[in-house]
Amino acid sequence: MVDNRLDTRFYRSLGPIRLSQLIEGFDVKISDPSVLNALVLHGASLETSQSEDVVFLESKKRLNALSSVKAKACFVKPALAEQVKALGIFPIISEYPRAHFARALLRLYGSKEACRGDRQSSDFDPAYIHPTAIISADAVLGDGVHIGPYTVIGHGVSIGPGSVIGSHSDIQFAILGENCTVKSGSVIGGAGFGVAHDENGVVDIPHFGRVILQDRVSIGSQTCVDRGQLGDTYIGSDTKIDNLVQIAHNVKIGKSCAIAGHSGISGSCEIGDFVLIGGSVGLADHVKISDKVSIAARSGVMHDIPYGETWFGTPAQPIRDQMRMISRMRKLGASSKVKPE
Repeated sequence: MVDNRLDTRFYRSLGPIRLSQLIEGFDVKISDPSVLNALVLHGASLETSQSEDVVFLESKKRLNALSSVKAKACFVKPALAEQVKALGIFPIISEYPRAHFARALLRLYGSKEACRGDRQSSDFDPAYIHPTAIISADAVLGDGVHIGPYTVIGHGVSIGPGSVIGSHSDIQFAILGENCTVKSGSVIGGAGFGVAHDENGVVDIPHFGRVILQDRVSIGSQTCVDRGQLGDTYIGSDTKIDNLVQIAHNVKIGKSCAIAGHSGISGSCEIGDFVLIGGSVGLADHVKISDKVSIAARSGVMHDIPYGETWFGTPAQPIRDQMRMISRMRKLGASSKVKPE
């Protein structure tokens, strides 16, 4: 069974649970105690939330997303609680919304992989390998992975439960589509880097999403593609990724892109089609890159980039602006030299 937010082939739902149980032990405030008996089924992002979900909001930068929120409850900073309440959502007032949301997810979901010892093997679907695929003997494939025709998996590759690789319309399973290549030492579908702190210390933010790779995707050696926290990490058809690249949780990459080595794509970035990214480029989280953009090597991208532009530098900006600035700096340096008498 798969619903629109949780792939229950890999994860199991522990809900619904009462709001009182969800926040037990948390240093939070509820303005209306009558809501403590409300049932919560899922954790969700602001944009994808439904009526039985819990979400979190900790920054004014995300206020624009409130218009689409349909959640039952929200972990929220005190200063933003009234905006949440005005939408008919129960505010759970917290100084640490992200951390409390992370701890709540651990009460709503469990990993089937972690519980394998006490569950029947029929709960898991074995990996399927097409006869034409070439799989290294030391590759590690998680439960339910489906490897399509002519796919090549190199030495030491790990493909975890929650990975979906292929163009099939049914994305309930972990699928490697036709002519994908994953080179030696890469990890597809591992948990991403996410931590938060609250009154009880530091907590790892759990990842209950998946990775979806479409057909003819090439992944270089020692590259990591992290599964989503909630929702999916997605890489479109014909995209080519070099060695030693980091693709963080919930990143969306379009078709026919090329990403050179040592680049890092932070969480929840959105990259369009036909985008070219040079070596050692870094993208800050939640950045949006439009179609046919080019980013020069060693650039640090802090802002969204419009269609078709070429950017360069740290912080990155349109290449003409950056080169004009470099030219002015050179002239300024030359004019400041002391002339010999």
